[in-house]
Amino acid sequence: MVVFIKNCIIIYPKSFMKQTKMSYVIACWKGGIPYGIKVDKEAFKLISLDSQRNVSKLFHNPHRDQMQKFLTWIKENDKELKQEDFSIEDYGRFRK
Repeated sequence: MVVFIKNCIIIYPKSFMKQTKMSYVIACWKGGIPYGIKVDKEAFKLISLDSQRNVSKLFHNPHRDQMQKFLTWIKENDKELKQEDFSIEDYGRFRK
C-alpha cells in the first residue's frame, strides 16, 4: 500500500503492516474538545471528535514514527494547521 499526501510519500509493505495492532492519530484539544486530522481530497483537515462517525474518518497509522513525520510535515508546510498544539495519540483513546 502506498499513501500520497502532497510532498510526502510513505510505502507500507503489506506483510509489515499486519504485524502491528495499535494505530496512532494526530490530535489536539480546543476548549476541552478533542480534534483530529483527516485527509480531505488534497489537504489535511481538522475535525472535532464529538461523534464516532468523525472518529472513524481520522487519518491513522500503525507506526508512531511515521505519524511523527506527518506531524513534522504539517508543522512545516500547512499554513492553517501549523499553529495548533498537536500530539500523537493512541487511536483507541477516541473510539467508544
